[in-house]
Amino acid sequence: MKKYDICIIGGGIIGASIARELAKYNVDLVILEANSRVALETTSGNSGLVHGGFDPTPGRLNASLNQKGKLRYEDWIRDMEFPYLRIDSTVVAFNKEEMKHIYMLYDRGITNGLKPSEMEIIDSKELHRREPNISKEAVGALVCNSSIAVDAPELTKVLFSNAIRNKAELHVNSKVLEIKKINDAFEIKTSKGEIINSKFIINAAGHYADVIAKMAGYPDFNLVTKRGEYRILEKTEAGIVNSVVFMVPTIHGKGVIVSPMLNGHVLVGPTAEDGVPKDETRLVTQKQFDFIGDIGKKLIPSINMNKTCMTLSGSRPIEPIENDFWIKPAKDDNYFINVAGMKSPAIASAPAIADYVIELVEKVEKLNKRKDWNPKEKSILPLS
Repeated sequence: MKKYDICIIGGGIIGASIARELAKYNVDLVILEANSRVALETTSGNSGLVHGGFDPTPGRLNASLNQKGKLRYEDWIRDMEFPYLRIDSTVVAFNKEEMKHIYMLYDRGITNGLKPSEMEIIDSKELHRREPNISKEAVGALVCNSSIAVDAPELTKVLFSNAIRNKAELHVNSKVLEIKKINDAFEIKTSKGEIINSKFIINAAGHYADVIAKMAGYPDFNLVTKRGEYRILEKTEAGIVNSVVFMVPTIHGKGVIVSPMLNGHVLVGPTAEDGVPKDETRLVTQKQFDFIGDIGKKLIPSINMNKTCMTLSGSRPIEPIENDFWIKPAKDDNYFINVAGMKSPAIASAPAIADYVIELVEKVEKLNKRKDWNPKEKSILPLS
C-alpha cells in the first residue's frame, strides 16, 4: 500500500487541470484513470471551445468560473505550449424573436463580467460581410471576440505532463473498484490490484462521478447524460466559416455550431439527446447523423455535408437538480471533494475549477507551495 496526500479519480481535462495546479504544492499526488490513456471520454467528444461567457445563467457557479477560467487561460498560454486559436464566436439569429434573445445574451454577458469591448451586435449586412456563406435568412448576430479554441485532448496531456514533471503520479488502466474510509484516510482498490491510501479524494470521474461518490458511501447527487454527436468535414471545406458560428442557444440547443477546427477540418453539431446510458455516450447514430446535416444546411446552405470524413460523439454529465457545476465536499466528509456535473462551459472553466478545488482543500488543510515548482511545459505536438 502506498500513501498519498491527495488522489484524483479521473484523467480527463478536469482531472488534469486540478492535477497541474495542485502540483504547485508540497503534496504527494496520484491520479487514477480507468482507461489505457487519458482524455478518452467527454474530453475527446466536444468542440474544444473556451466560451466567452455570455451564455451561462448569471449567479450560477458555472457563470463565475467560466469568466475566471477564461482569464486564467492566459497564464496557461504563457507557461505551456499547446494548440489553441483565438477566434470569434458568432451567434446567428433568423428572426425578430431570436434577435430578442441576442440582446438578452449581450446583457447576460455584461452581467457575467464581460467587457463591452468583447461583444457587439451586428445587423444582417455586417454579418454577411464577415461570414459570406451564412444563410441569407439570417437577420443579425452577437459576436464575441474573446473565445479560444483548444485541442482539449492534447491540452489534457500537456497538463498531465506538467503535473508529472512536478512529482505527481499518473496511473492508467486503474479503474477504481472499491473505496473505504479507514480511520483518517481512504483505502482505494483498483483493477490493477493496487491499494492506494490517500487523505483526500478529488472525484473528477466525469459521467461516473456519482457512481464513485456512492461507492465511497456519499450518495449526495445523481448525474444524467446529454449526448451530442458531430460530423467532421474534410479540409476542402475549410474557409466556409471564419468564426465559430452558433445557432441561438436554448432555442436550437446550446452549442450547435459550424466551426473551423485547429487541424483544418470543419466541425458540425452537436445534437442533444437526453438520458442515454453512461456506456453509450460515445456512440454515433444514423438518425442523428442525418440531423447534423440539417443543422449545417440551416446555418450554411452551401456546406457540402457529403464531405464528412469522421464522426465523434460525447456527452455532458449533468446534475439535474441545481443544473450547475457540483463542486463541493461530500455532506459528511470534507476530505472527499466532488467535481461533478461538468457540462459546458467546463473546458472554459477548467483552470478556475482547479483553483476552486484547491480552495476547498485549503479550508481543511493548509497547502505549502513548492520552491522547485516548474510551470513550464512543452507541447507534445510540433506547433510551428
